Amino acid sequence: MCKGSDGGSCGRAKAFAVSKPKMLQERGSPPFFIMKKLELKNCTHGRGVFVKEPIEAGEEILQFEGPVMDSNDLPDPYTAETDYYLQIGENQFMGPSGKLDDYVNHSCEPNCGIKFDVDGIKLVAIVPIDAGYQITFDYSTTMHNFDYEMKCACGSNSCRQRVKNFVQLPAELQAKYIQLGIVPHYLLRVHDRH
Repeated sequence: MCKGSDGGSCGRAKAFAVSKPKMLQERGSPPFFIMKKLELKNCTHGRGVFVKEPIEAGEEILQFEGPVMDSNDLPDPYTAETDYYLQIGENQFMGPSGKLDDYVNHSCEPNCGIKFDVDGIKLVAIVPIDAGYQITFDYSTTMHNFDYEMKCACGSNSCRQRVKNFVQLPAELQAKYIQLGIVPHYLLRVHDRH
């Protein structure tokens, strides 16, 4: 059973194939001791990443890694059950690394967010997380101009029922995520135009 501040969200990343993938470098990865605080466990909707020791708000938890591909190389049709990607630019996506970052699940009430910096794409705690809880982020905080939405089963009190593009989030939620610093530059440019 999923235990977490998100109400039990599970079910993210699986693999995709791409020829000659470009891998993001591991330099700047959070220290190994942070990774020792995490474990992969089975939960309601598949697998999720759980905290073995408390994590403080603002703490870098893990770094996303994997092959980078253009949006034109995504499978058509795209299905959440078999195809999982992290959007990292207006037309760029990242595939699986074979590591814990592949299993970070969505929640409409996340305890983490993604920060992009010169060292890479990192998952950062936005609230303190107690041992035993699943780490999650709101997938909408990276989605832009992607003709796709998925049914949400996070079970949180504020579940939106659908995971959609960032610009489709309620304005107050967009503002909250921007204030937390967990919205990438490519989405901020779009947000500023609206």
